[in-house]
Amino acid sequence: MKIFPIAVFCCGWIVPAGAQIVSVGVKGGVPITDALETFRGNSAGYFTHTRRYTVGPTFELHLPARFSIEVDALYKRLGFDYSSTTPPVLSSTTRANSWEFPILGKFELLPGPIRPFLDAGVSIRNISGIHQVREVVSGVTLNRVEISNPPEFNKATDVGFAFGAGIAFKIGPVRISPEFRYTRWGGENLRDPIGALLRTNRDQGDFLLGLTF
Repeated sequence: MKIFPIAVFCCGWIVPAGAQIVSVGVKGGVPITDALETFRGNSAGYFTHTRRYTVGPTFELHLPARFSIEVDALYKRLGFDYSSTTPPVLSSTTRANSWEFPILGKFELLPGPIRPFLDAGVSIRNISGIHQVREVVSGVTLNRVEISNPPEFNKATDVGFAFGAGIAFKIGPVRISPEFRYTRWGGENLRDPIGALLRTNRDQGDFLLGLTF
């Protein structure tokens, strides 16, 4: 029975009275780099079809001495097209969902109403909902096939290192946090298994804007 009073005392000592411990909200932005790198050969090639947005919920746990821990769940819609001019003529369209889960330690460099900050940590990416439509023309015959495990799908999950820099300020109850973030991925979720004409961009840049309460 003595544990609960001790825990209350410790929390009161760590976080000043009246301070906000947890912030929740939404984070959105635009990619600075494309998620996929595509190339074209003499008779075949890939073309990126990635939507230029990212959005999702964000959670921040505020700690003493201007430190905090941030966890995001960011969604992107990925896609690419393929076409070949050699018989049998083949074309395909592929779409997929990308969820990224950054877990970051954050430090605010200065106190005050406008607070520049740095953050760094790991990010986990999961690719799901892959849908590819393939059309093969042989003579006058058109064959259309839909598959969920295309040959370009290398692996579902990847882990990378992320770090960023931005500023945080408040307007009323809303905390606004614009940020530039870089992620270096450890591997490739998607890649061309034959001609190296498609690969995941392992260097990712994003501009993000967080709105938390």
